[in-house]
Amino acid sequence: MLKRILAITLVLIPLGLAGYQLRAGKAETPLITFVPGSRHLADSPLVLNLHPLPSSSTSKLQQVLDESRKEESLPGAVLYISTPNGTWIGASGKASLEAGTLMKPTDRFRIGSVCKTFVSVVVLQLVQEGKLRLDDLMTKFLPKEITKRLPNSNQITIRELLNHTSGLSNYMNDQFYDEVRKDPTHPWTATEVLQFVYNLAPVGTPGEKFDYSDTNYILLELIIDKVTGSTLTTQIRDRILTPLGLNNTFMELREQIPGGFVNSYRKVDGVQTNVTQLNEANGLGDGGLISSASDLAKFVHALLAEGKLLSRQTLKQMLTSFKNDNYGLGLASRQTKWGELLGHSGGTAGHRAEMYYLPTHNITVVVMGNDDDSDKDTYDIVEKALDVVLSSTHYFQGQSSWWYSAF
Repeated sequence: MLKRILAITLVLIPLGLAGYQLRAGKAETPLITFVPGSRHLADSPLVLNLHPLPSSSTSKLQQVLDESRKEESLPGAVLYISTPNGTWIGASGKASLEAGTLMKPTDRFRIGSVCKTFVSVVVLQLVQEGKLRLDDLMTKFLPKEITKRLPNSNQITIRELLNHTSGLSNYMNDQFYDEVRKDPTHPWTATEVLQFVYNLAPVGTPGEKFDYSDTNYILLELIIDKVTGSTLTTQIRDRILTPLGLNNTFMELREQIPGGFVNSYRKVDGVQTNVTQLNEANGLGDGGLISSASDLAKFVHALLAEGKLLSRQTLKQMLTSFKNDNYGLGLASRQTKWGELLGHSGGTAGHRAEMYYLPTHNITVVVMGNDDDSDKDTYDIVEKALDVVLSSTHYFQGQSSWWYSAF
């Protein structure tokens, strides 16, 4: 069965991580004009309200999830939404089409480029500790055998890697996917994938423009390894996962995952095909984490609402975008009719994820699905869920004004 599945994937034109990311928009700099987590927590404790939402809302949310999953032809999906009025998490569809296993709210998924926000937090914590600076050149930390083969490497800063203004091409190109087709299960390392970007012409000069490139976060992984004398996997676990109690988050291929994660699917010649074994640079710093909806919600809320991971000043840096783009340091924004969403999206090897926080209403929302076809839109579920919980006229009266705190 596995050989048949892998044979089918050889004819696939894979979809890279970059295809699912938030692109440059028209948001002003900074992304928002306040830092939610900058207030004293003793005065305004912004903890997740884990009490259940009213049944009138939960039935509508389940309907949104079920209908959207069917519209998008997703095998399965999970929706998590937390508000000051309570929290709801639901599942729809199948975790395994072959076995007919129903999706559960606690199931784990590959999260793709949502991983970049975790990596950025580690880098920014190292900045706070004085172990590196955002304006340090990457050549300070990387060996010459790497930097001499990357254009303009002696001009690229840590900040420009974080906000995708380095000008480096994306390693997820035709050459990379040609190699994936030849060996769909090859366990790629960070240094291996860099070969697909060596000596390529830059897409711009450092600091000139935003151009999303997974190469940036591969280099950040290597810089974290060098600065800490450890590994990115260890640093994420020690600095984020363990302190926040994120017990369902793991780095794929680098850590044991008790109970595993849901099957991955992608349409091949019109047939929904199991690609769980497909390795498109799984387990690396640009998109290698496995997680659950609840864990992602805890993470983004701890970062942006509770102020548990970064200081006020550092969070300000993270929320500052380049010129008029909508991307800060590993964190993006989307404009909605309800306010500005902060977070990240991701897609890789048969899975997709959306992780957002809405500061104006103290709402956290996560959506995960186990099909990565480009014509599917899991973000649409995010906005539909917000419509449900924010449509009530009495919702949050008098509860949002205290959120605003000027830089």
